[in-house]
Amino acid sequence: MTEADRKTSAAGRAKGRSKKPAATSFDPACLRFSEMLAYGLGASGRSWLDAVRTGDDREESGLIERAAARVSERDLRRQQNIEAIFSLAMTMLKDNADADGHVDPDWSVRFIEAASDCGDRAGQEMWAALLALEAEESGAVPPVTFRVMSTLNRAMIRWVAILAKFRINNFLVRLSDEFFGERELTGDCILLLEEYGLLRTNRDLSKVFSSQKEDHFTTNLLYADKVVRVSHEDPAADLTLPCYRLSEAGTALARAAGRLSHVEADLDYLLEIVKLVEAQGYTVAQADILARRSDTIVSKHSPFCELRTLNLRR
Repeated sequence: MTEADRKTSAAGRAKGRSKKPAATSFDPACLRFSEMLAYGLGASGRSWLDAVRTGDDREESGLIERAAARVSERDLRRQQNIEAIFSLAMTMLKDNADADGHVDPDWSVRFIEAASDCGDRAGQEMWAALLALEAEESGAVPPVTFRVMSTLNRAMIRWVAILAKFRINNFLVRLSDEFFGERELTGDCILLLEEYGLLRTNRDLSKVFSSQKEDHFTTNLLYADKVVRVSHEDPAADLTLPCYRLSEAGTALARAAGRLSHVEADLDYLLEIVKLVEAQGYTVAQADILARRSDTIVSKHSPFCELRTLNLRR
C-alpha cells in the first residue's frame, strides 16, 4: 500500500468515526425520550445519554457537575416560565377589580411554586387567567386549584374549556346524555372531570333555589353573558334543578377557561333549561349582561324579555 493509500484509508476511518447517526435513524419513541431527558435533566443530560449509548463510563466528578447544571437550568427554566405567565396575566387584567381585596403572601408564594413548572403555552395561559382573576377579586382562586391545575395537560385544559360553556356559577344544569354528547361533553368526559377533581362525584345532586323576593318567587341565574330570571306567583315555591356540581377548583378553572375563550351563551342550552322550569310551572325571562362587578354581581343589564318554548303537541 502506498503512502497516499494509507492516508486515504486513515481519513476514511476518521470520517466514519466522527459521523453522527441521522435523526431519522432513531425510533420516534427514542427521539421523544431524548427530548424528555433533555428537558428533565438539562443540556448535560444529552451528553450523559450519548455516553450511555457508547458505553462510556462517567466519573463521579461528572455526576456532580451534571447535578449542578441540572439544578441551574431548572431554576432558569422556572424563572422563564413564571415571567411568561405574569406577562400574560398583565394583558388580561380588567379595570373592575375588587377594591376591598388584599394580597395573601402565602397564596402568591404557592402560586409561583406551582405555576413555574409549566412550560406549555396553553397551560401558561390558564395559570395567567387564574392570576388575573385573583388580582381582580381576592379569594376568587382557592389554593386547592393549584394542585388540580398542575395535573392538567393540554387535552384536559380543552375539556375544561368545554365545561366552561355550560357553567352557571358553580354548577351545570344536568340535561340528557344526548344533548351534552353532541357538544363533546360525553359520559366518559364527565367521569374524567370527576376523576381530576373538577366535578363533585355525587352525580345525583340537585340544586334548590329559594325566592329572592317576599311577595312572589323570583331567582336570577347568571349564565355567560345572560341573566336568566325564573319567576312564579307563589312566594313559597322552590325551584329544583338537576345539576353537575363543580368543585372549588373546578369553578375557578372553568372561570379561567371561560375568560380565555370569551364564552357566550349557548341558546340551545338556555332553551333546554327553559323547558325544565316551564314543566315545573315557572316562567323565564332573560336579559343581556352589560357590566359586572364580579362573577356573581351584575352592575348593568339590558331590559328583560320573556322566554317561552313552543309547545308542538296538538
